Amino acid sequence: MDREAREIPGYYYDKEKRKYFKIQASSTAPASSAYSSKDVKRRKLQDERSEAVTLRIARQRGRIQKSRILCEPIAGGFLAREQGQAGLDVSRIYAGGLVQQGYLPAMTNFDHCSDPIFTIDHRFDLGPSLVDFRIVFDDQLFTIRANVDKNNRTRSHGSVEICHDFSVPTINNASWKLERFGHPGTSTSLTTHEASRRLAMTWLAGSPHSGAAIVPMTGIPTDGDREEPNILLGPGVSRGMDVSFYSSAAAPPESSLLFAFGSSHGIMTVDKRDFDAHFISPKPVPQERYPKDIFALEFLSDNHPVLLSGGRNGILDITDLRIPKFGHDADIIRHPSSITHIKQLDTHRIIVAGLNSSLCQYDLRYRKIDAPPPSPPSRRKLKSFSNSKATKPILQYPGFHNTASIQLGFDVDLETGVVAAAQEHDATHPAVQLFSLHGGDELPPSQVSKFSSLDDDENIKCLRFARDIEDKMKSLYFVSGGIQRYAWACEEETHCY
Repeated sequence: MDREAREIPGYYYDKEKRKYFKIQASSTAPASSAYSSKDVKRRKLQDERSEAVTLRIARQRGRIQKSRILCEPIAGGFLAREQGQAGLDVSRIYAGGLVQQGYLPAMTNFDHCSDPIFTIDHRFDLGPSLVDFRIVFDDQLFTIRANVDKNNRTRSHGSVEICHDFSVPTINNASWKLERFGHPGTSTSLTTHEASRRLAMTWLAGSPHSGAAIVPMTGIPTDGDREEPNILLGPGVSRGMDVSFYSSAAAPPESSLLFAFGSSHGIMTVDKRDFDAHFISPKPVPQERYPKDIFALEFLSDNHPVLLSGGRNGILDITDLRIPKFGHDADIIRHPSSITHIKQLDTHRIIVAGLNSSLCQYDLRYRKIDAPPPSPPSRRKLKSFSNSKATKPILQYPGFHNTASIQLGFDVDLETGVVAAAQEHDATHPAVQLFSLHGGDELPPSQVSKFSSLDDDENIKCLRFARDIEDKMKSLYFVSGGIQRYAWACEEETHCY
């Protein structure tokens, strides 16, 4: 720390040069001299004035207190925007306001279904808070109609046990039906085709005649209803006896296809008119790695003939189904590791989740190989696959944590710009982490990220955003001891972050 300069008679201390200079008489000093007696007097006046201004500013800052309203997420955000600052961050406001708003507990015949897969269908013709849950676990498909209106709290209905903890709103007034599909294997995906009101399920290897099912979304049957038959599809025997289905995707309404299925031996599509199923990818041979184990599929909503697919080898194929190309001729994106989820964000951008904690955004127009970082010689090889030459992403999410789990929940809410990702949880990583879609950073801890009712070896396999009440923001659902519901609320009985 610099000591205060002492006053020496006949000398002037220059603070900028940090030196003493002899004061010369104005009558004898040369014209080029900067330290004549007259010039020194002028310098001292300027120094006194600048010190006075600095002191006045410091006193003024001490008197003015920052308004508490500026710390509020919504009101403070509006005022900051009016002042020309950053303004509102919708993703942070939404994530901070997510609070537990009830759950659908396990049912009598559903107790062994610890981690099923589900979808949510909001039927506007049923009322503002009535939704249909489709829950699949192995060979069982449950259709549950529940009322998520927190103002209607009954204790039970039929065989459905309702949460008796009234400290939070509950999902109640539920009715349900059960369908069985033999013994096809472990369930892997559940997808809704909204335009045709059909549902697709997939299972691991069980039988050449069953690996996927297409069922009508008829909801809870009533007297006089005539239900359409369920359709069971299998991979056949042309590609072996042990073909497993991993994923499914609904085709856009304009497409002639109904669904696409990803399997351990390629991609299979189903025709909308005749329900004709066939593989569109070539039959794999032992010397080639492609196209085995397709874990993720996504149709481009604005370009329905184009199908995105990815899996164990970390290659994301961009396939035009009118002239499909695979192998060396395919249009691809190289993800850093195995691909588990693909979501379209807009006309050109997609987000891809994978192993080795890889979560990236890509622009389909601009793709180039990213230079891999040099690996230390003593680095141990990871069990999961890693691409040495990956495509350069436009945005990465460094806080994402998934080393080697293929089936983890993942969803994106485009309205609020929030990414919800299930993770391999530990002391430092929550079971569900929320990210800013457009910034890539982790959103501040909320009730969702603080959820910890899981065993050490359990992960959340399915989570979904869904608008379960009209004119409200979407809720976040995931399975853990029942279907948990987190909704955005700033009400008297909840705490808004």
